[in-house]
Amino acid sequence: MHISEQGLTQVAADAASGESFHAALSEIGQLLVRALEPAVLYEAVIEVLQRRIGARLVMVGELDHRSGWLQRIAPADVAAGMADIYPERIPFSAAQPAFWRGEPQLEAEVRHSEPLQMFRPAYARHEVGAALAVPVLKFGEVCAALVIRAAHADYFSPRMIELLQQVAISIGFGLEAHEQRARLLLSVQDEARQRRALRLLSEMIKLVTHSESEPSLLSGACRVLRAIGGYSAAWIGLLDTGDPGRLVQQAHEGLDAGLLQDLQSSPLDQTPAGAMVARALALGQPQSSHPGTAQSGCADVQSLLALPLRVAGAIAGCLVVGAATADAFGDIEIQAFAEMAVELGLGIQVQRAQAARLAAEQELRFSLQYFRTVLSNQHAGILVVSEDDRVGFANEAFCTLFGLSESPAELEGRAADWLYARLLSTYADPPSAERRISQVLQQDLPVKGDEVTMGDGRIFLRDFTPVRVGEVASGRLWHHRDITRQKMHEARVERLAFYDVVTGLPNRRLLFELLEQARTRASTQGSLLAVGVLDLDRFKSVNDTIGHGGGDHVLAEASARVVGMLREADVLARFGGDEFALVIPGLDSREQLDVISRCILQALRAPFNLMGEQLYLSASIGWTLFPLDESDAEGLVRHADLAMYQAKDEGKDRGMLYEPAMELEQVRLQAMRERIAQALQQDQLLLLFQPIVYIDGLPGLHGVAGMEALLRLSDSDPLVEPGNFMHVLDDPQLARPIGRYVLEEALRCCQSWIRAGVSIPVSVNISTRHLLHPAFFTDIDAVLENYPDVMDVGFGIEVTETGPSMDHTRAKEVIEECRRRGIRVGLDDFGTGSASLSHIQKLDIEHIKLDQSFVRDIISDDRNMAIAAGVITTARMLAKAVIAEGVETSDQGDLLASLGCHQLQGFWISRPMPAAQVPGWVAGWVPPGSWGSLVNERQSLLASQQGIA
Repeated sequence: MHISEQGLTQVAADAASGESFHAALSEIGQLLVRALEPAVLYEAVIEVLQRRIGARLVMVGELDHRSGWLQRIAPADVAAGMADIYPERIPFSAAQPAFWRGEPQLEAEVRHSEPLQMFRPAYARHEVGAALAVPVLKFGEVCAALVIRAAHADYFSPRMIELLQQVAISIGFGLEAHEQRARLLLSVQDEARQRRALRLLSEMIKLVTHSESEPSLLSGACRVLRAIGGYSAAWIGLLDTGDPGRLVQQAHEGLDAGLLQDLQSSPLDQTPAGAMVARALALGQPQSSHPGTAQSGCADVQSLLALPLRVAGAIAGCLVVGAATADAFGDIEIQAFAEMAVELGLGIQVQRAQAARLAAEQELRFSLQYFRTVLSNQHAGILVVSEDDRVGFANEAFCTLFGLSESPAELEGRAADWLYARLLSTYADPPSAERRISQVLQQDLPVKGDEVTMGDGRIFLRDFTPVRVGEVASGRLWHHRDITRQKMHEARVERLAFYDVVTGLPNRRLLFELLEQARTRASTQGSLLAVGVLDLDRFKSVNDTIGHGGGDHVLAEASARVVGMLREADVLARFGGDEFALVIPGLDSREQLDVISRCILQALRAPFNLMGEQLYLSASIGWTLFPLDESDAEGLVRHADLAMYQAKDEGKDRGMLYEPAMELEQVRLQAMRERIAQALQQDQLLLLFQPIVYIDGLPGLHGVAGMEALLRLSDSDPLVEPGNFMHVLDDPQLARPIGRYVLEEALRCCQSWIRAGVSIPVSVNISTRHLLHPAFFTDIDAVLENYPDVMDVGFGIEVTETGPSMDHTRAKEVIEECRRRGIRVGLDDFGTGSASLSHIQKLDIEHIKLDQSFVRDIISDDRNMAIAAGVITTARMLAKAVIAEGVETSDQGDLLASLGCHQLQGFWISRPMPAAQVPGWVAGWVPPGSWGSLVNERQSLLASQQGIA
């Protein structure tokens, strides 16, 4: 393109106009909104610059750091005769240091520029006297250059350069947005593949658990891979025990005859598929075929994956999976299939062990039937006396029981009277034993369970049986068993029925007997009787820290301290755990009880020394006074228990006297339990859904992270929120039914959204008691079986921060199993409980929810902002996402976005809504424009900080 000097002057004048500049920037801004591909964006920007500001010979190139060249991207097509002015590449050496710092590089006299000497002929031919290269930055680094040539350096006025810099910045924004969209799409694809792999692994684990035999296990595994995993083919072969180099087919699904023959070829490496299997067996590692090539002409199988199967540590066979796409087996799938192979190998091992056990049991039953008579009496002392009063048989156990030096063979044939005389000396009372033996022999009738005491304290149980063959008397059989241990155990059981093992104190059963006696005496004497319930504060932390053995030691010492404060007539009993009961008779006044209570509390405040460590405890005591409280024994204990819980609610480490209002509160709580139980039966519970949105997300579906299911009681107007029945959610009888309702209803709604074209994950709140219930995963499996589509978009549970601390070990196991099944787990109300950072570190959670108490005053309270920033930073370092709940203003949302929070939830975004409104809300969601710039500013700041570091 050739332009006269007069034309150039006019173009320059036009370019200098603010209106043209504004129009150019406005058009480029509109290009960014259209989210064009980089190459298309470059072409469009060049066209705008040429048309709006008269720029000529404009090109955009991208930096290739590996080759050291600037590669021309636009214009893509160069007209004939213009190739010299639009070179394919320009060396990095032409760029000055300031260019890499983001400053434009102006060459005012290109004909005299040493770095550009190779382009002098082209510049001369096209009448180029000056050139400007403006760096394009993406995420803070120079990634491309905008190059403009002009006849004179005057064209590049300061205002023109400023305009071109703004253009370069806009191009950078477009590149950043394009890369972010690409990353988001890749993340969504990876997450979908991971969910599919985890679901397949979960189904394989269930199959391994429930299969009845090895053949059903192997055939079921192939069916699962096709039906659940959606793979084209599956094949399992096991090594021949007679020929270890040969694989024997056990099960297959979806393979054509050609591929089946390839996998069964001998030797294996005769075919590509067989060679791949041979490598997997030889190396003990998964092997995949070269992608993109159909195997054995089977169009449905474009790639194969072979995984060795190990049984009892040794390679026993191979699992082969075929897919219809060339890229089906990425790192995610290979890792998941490797775990499936492990589970399958374990399942084979279990099935073989079970088969071996059944065979052994069958053989053992045959043997037991043959030797039943002998084996049934092998531990009892047996003596058979013939009809002529001679020893006919004695076993080794008989000689051992009575301490005889003779062997059984030496006793045979001896006179029975001689043996009886030998035995009498071993009894505790020989004369009485002799009379009893004579009596039994004279009566000649069966005797069962004759208990005799030996001189050394042992106790025998003796049976006597006259032996008759038909109607003929054939002798007598004495049967002796040593029941000393049994009698000692019965004595211990008798003591356990009334006394605690750890502390030696009376137990609950004995306490009520003693309490009834004390009530009778108090009524007769006209004195006050104090009944108390004492509970050690935070005793669970003692067991968690020093173990249950150390905890028992502390309980024993604590009970000893309290007993040391009591009189002989007073009673201290252990109810169980760290709870004790007190019975203090003969009191004159309430003041006297206050003194006793303070003394007991003071005694328990002293440190406990255990294994060189000092432990500090306190206690809460509830009291009631009879006959001021005229209840029966059970009522007195119950009232004292209510007062004890009131003492705990008011700060622990104190005593509290029962008042009737305490029972009224208990009645109110029980009424709510019954109300919730009735609501479950009458379908009066309701779920509402509140959105969770990405701060850096897109409008509509892709900007919505999910929906949280929120429970409401709908038996009145307005709806009752969980704060009014929170205590019921962890009730032993109601926690699981409530949890099952929430799971069923939430997943039903989620599947209805999916079928309406809105694939939004759902999360539910799970009570601690339901989470740790043995049947928790039975409930999960049941609802997922009813709504299988939910796992395709995501399903999560949230537990409260204080919940898992009830049983940290069990909670950790349950959460890890959830994650293995592909269920996301989050920590709710973060920051309101104890040991928060410990929970993040130890529990396999995916995200944390910053409690709304920190969000509510985050604008006005610097401490809350500092806490929020610390939580977000810590979570990022631990690779956990952060969801801020309770966002009620745009300022709160903007501040959280600038702090790097991932997701937001709150009334400012949306109030909880019925399930039917969710699809419409999702379709209309548009994130505030301020979030994008705040996120970009923070990313740029982080990038610059990393560059400085």
